[in-house]
Amino acid sequence: MSSQSVPTNYDFFTEACQHSDNYPVQLPRSRYGTARREEIAESLNERAKLVFNPNESKSVLKLTELCTCFNGQNSSSSDPNQQAECNCEPDIINIRARDALVKHLQNGKPNPRLRYLSIQSPSSRDRLDCSLSKFKFFSTYHEIPPSFLDHVYSFKASLSPCDYNLAGFKDENTLLAPKSQSLPLKQLERSGREIRYSFLLRSIESSTSIPNQPWAIRQLAVYHSFDVARIKEALSENPAFEPSELKSVPNSFAATLEILLMILDWCDENWRWYINDIVDEVGRPTDKATTVTVVDEADLGKVKRLVTGFSGKAQPKPNNKQPTATVVRSPTSAMESGTLLQDLKRRVTFTRGKSDVDSSTQLEDIENLRALKIFSFNELQELQRALDKIQSALLVLKLNYQAIKQIRQHYESLMADFQTPEMDIIRNNCKHAVLRLSCRSKDVEANIEARQAQLDTLLHVVQEGKSLYDGILQYRSLQINKIYAESAQLSARKMEAIANKTKQETSSMHIITVVTLIFLPGTFIASFFQSGILEWAELKPDEGWKLNTSVFGLFMKVSCTMMAILILIWATTVLLLRRQSRASANRG
Repeated sequence: MSSQSVPTNYDFFTEACQHSDNYPVQLPRSRYGTARREEIAESLNERAKLVFNPNESKSVLKLTELCTCFNGQNSSSSDPNQQAECNCEPDIINIRARDALVKHLQNGKPNPRLRYLSIQSPSSRDRLDCSLSKFKFFSTYHEIPPSFLDHVYSFKASLSPCDYNLAGFKDENTLLAPKSQSLPLKQLERSGREIRYSFLLRSIESSTSIPNQPWAIRQLAVYHSFDVARIKEALSENPAFEPSELKSVPNSFAATLEILLMILDWCDENWRWYINDIVDEVGRPTDKATTVTVVDEADLGKVKRLVTGFSGKAQPKPNNKQPTATVVRSPTSAMESGTLLQDLKRRVTFTRGKSDVDSSTQLEDIENLRALKIFSFNELQELQRALDKIQSALLVLKLNYQAIKQIRQHYESLMADFQTPEMDIIRNNCKHAVLRLSCRSKDVEANIEARQAQLDTLLHVVQEGKSLYDGILQYRSLQINKIYAESAQLSARKMEAIANKTKQETSSMHIITVVTLIFLPGTFIASFFQSGILEWAELKPDEGWKLNTSVFGLFMKVSCTMMAILILIWATTVLLLRRQSRASANRG
């Protein structure tokens, strides 16, 4: 009878690494069901083009490993946590190809005591400098849970300078996990009982990735590893990272807290200077909006004239009257509507007379509006951009506060609630290190609350300044439109007067035309009769005046007939012209 060998945990682990392209479906241990892991894998493949660098040869993984001598556990020591002394220097490795990563990790040797793996992104709007295949392999090799992908997705190619994925903390401890969810690997010196967590934090950094924006919000996603770019100097300067200090589990645990303190410091720095820059950015337009004096006095007489068309007698204005708008400080910026005011002034001046009170009033309004030429729509846009920055900063600080508080509570819970042999050793040796982390975390939380209060106040000030600035721009536009309306009303009244005069002159011309039509035929016939073409009997000098009825009758017949014909033609022409005018008016 032949016996078959039972697959070991290492066999499951090796098979999972061979099928790492299916990550996280093939993870040997996970609290997620198979269906859920398949959904996560599908979502990862869909977002890969935005998150990961498609060019594997140009993507670089940076590894920093400590204690890679593998001189084994000191078998003569009675303490299983105590390991042999080691004087290894930190080993920093840059890996480009996936095969090189597989060869380096699966080298048949136990894992180093500490390994830091860093993936960077050129800016907050770029992909990770890592290919999808390499990410899947080291995630499978290090058994990174799928929950970490929620933090990874905040790194992606995007037009937005900040991704609003919720920052937070995810606890993936296996200290109290059942055996079905733990995978001890003796070949790699993994016990399967780990303190595992991941979190996402953001901070402000100087940046040139966004044009005309000296600051950018950067994110940091952490899973049991920390940013190598921030700890390279610390690895060589901080005594806590000397290989001799990593000879026991408590010392290694304390060393990880040092890196966590660096991240907390990173979250707390630069906010003061960023807020100061925002204050300087919004100070000029908000001060301008609050220092300008706009006296909007209702001119009821002008309104009455506009409505009724009545122009009363000019009322002299007192010399001590306040102008419509005055500015405390001299303007330095140009006005976008200056050309518009110049055009208005030319139009009003063109129609102005010595007794024209409305034109004089319009000129005064235009001169008063010149005080508002320092306000521009560009500065209003700057205030809106500042509001967006403040709101983004408030959101980041609020999420950071929650995540940092969860990190602190996590370590406090580890020290107080987890009653395991491993934690007993850490608890007895790392109380001061955890206490220092807790105190520093509370300091950062207090600083975040102070920054939030500062930004809340600044947000209120900018909102009020923006509303006032917008109101001034609207007031200026309203005044310009009012001047246009007054100018149009003035022109309409003048055109009405011209039309009335034309109407009167037209009536006079009609009377003259009728009289001409009546007398012109008689005059013409009389001239015709006297031209010598027709001969009449001459009267004797001694004879008295008498009417020649035959000649007069002929004169009247011809004259009246011609007069009637001319009047009929004239009346017909006038009626046709009026009918055409009415038809054109109806069509219009």
